[in-house]
Amino acid sequence: MSKFKVILGWVGIVLLGLAHGILEDLMFIGVLVQYMPPNWDLTGNLFFVFTVPLAQLMTFAITGTLAWRFLELWHLPKLITFWGCWIVARTTFLTLVFNPIGDIAIYLAWITLWCGLVGLYAQSKKRAKITTG
Repeated sequence: MSKFKVILGWVGIVLLGLAHGILEDLMFIGVLVQYMPPNWDLTGNLFFVFTVPLAQLMTFAITGTLAWRFLELWHLPKLITFWGCWIVARTTFLTLVFNPIGDIAIYLAWITLWCGLVGLYAQSKKRAKITTG
């Protein structure tokens, strides 16, 4: 693989990780708020249990698929970089809009869970590939 392609892959991972941190709110405002039934309280008790994970998963379906398909997200260093960029972008954004530290910690815990699950999936695929030859 050429050096340019490798550098471009890493830049793509960083940019997708950073974009993911902002795209979550666009998914929440642009999709969840507009298309959920009005009787559902998306900002009440369901917020950190349902709304935040759903917005993150909808965004991860876009950025994660792009990173997996085209940028080899299954490699652990790239997954850790993606996770770190996502954490930095999300923490920065949430701090700038004056979210409490406890709320930010919940967001970061969900992010860590999703990336951890992707890492476990990548490891299981790797083991299956080694076993089958």
